[in-house]
Amino acid sequence: MFWAVLSALLFLATVRVVYVRLFRGPPRADFVLASDQGIQGRNRSGFARRHKGVNEMSNDSFIARIGKALRGGAASALPPAPAPAATPPVAVDYEDSRIPPSAKDRIRRILACLREVEIALDREDMPGFSRIDIDQMREQHLPKLVKSYIDIPESHRSEIFRKTGKSASFILNDSLEQMQSRIDSILRNLAQKDIDAFTNNIRFVDERYTSHNPFD
Repeated sequence: MFWAVLSALLFLATVRVVYVRLFRGPPRADFVLASDQGIQGRNRSGFARRHKGVNEMSNDSFIARIGKALRGGAASALPPAPAPAATPPVAVDYEDSRIPPSAKDRIRRILACLREVEIALDREDMPGFSRIDIDQMREQHLPKLVKSYIDIPESHRSEIFRKTGKSASFILNDSLEQMQSRIDSILRNLAQKDIDAFTNNIRFVDERYTSHNPFD
């Protein structure tokens, strides 16, 4: 009888162990032996180090890709925008018979003075004025002014007098005089620079070479 009970207890214990291992998984942490804890701790620490190394490699790889993109993979700089196309000169015949003779004389003088300004600017620039201004005067402003006068039908020019109290030819000459006045001012300023340079040289020579020693 005793042996039968003992055999039954051993059988039940064996069945319980098999059941736990098959259906309940590994024993809870609080039942792990100390030796197993040491092994698992080492395994966990080793896994953590490996996991940390993988993260660092991933981070380094990510940062490296960003650096590469910034250095070499970034979009190339856009080419400079093309310069705006130059405005073509306004074509006009300054000897057109519809232009008053007095205006023709003023136009000829303006064109001659513009050439003088160009020559002077070739020698020395003038602050606040450039060759672009000269080109605009010669190729745009002057021809537009004259062309706008020519384009007015002769039979309707009297309307300008009714509106302004001045004839169209008078207004044209007045506008030409204003342009001439501007050019004359530029020429005076350019000439003044030459006059000042000459005066300074005279003063230098006088101070450098004039002797004030009565025994010389």
